[in-house]
Amino acid sequence: MEILDLLRPEVTKPHVDPAARASWLVAVHEAMRSVGGAVVAAAEGPAAGRNHYRLGVETRDGVTGVILLNAAALLVAAAEAADPQEVAMAFVAVPGSKVFSDRGFQVAGPAQLNEPLSERHLHALTADERRDVAYHRPPRLGDLLFNWFD
Repeated sequence: MEILDLLRPEVTKPHVDPAARASWLVAVHEAMRSVGGAVVAAAEGPAAGRNHYRLGVETRDGVTGVILLNAAALLVAAAEAADPQEVAMAFVAVPGSKVFSDRGFQVAGPAQLNEPLSERHLHALTADERRDVAYHRPPRLGDLLFNWFD
């Protein structure tokens, strides 16, 4: 599936989905075990200023990062660890990505998420979401899907 196909109304809004969260948490733990890593922080859900779930992880090499879930799109991504207040994330490859795919999640890589945001990404969004984009001006597709809009 193309990441463009996941852009639909309300995908940029905080979406709480207990079933998706539970499946994602199991997948994160399994994926990190499969690559010799570990979960190192509690999961955080969507909240004001964040439309996604995030969970801190550490690789076998001691590199810390976060695994992200946009529950509205069932889309998983990963980013380097940064201050939670930092707006721009440095997207990285999802460790153990096959585990997420096998569980029915879409997995986005850095090349997809770093794609510059353009009008073609916005046509399926609601008018309210397009206003948020005009106001916040996210530069990349990943900043739209894993956003900080208030």
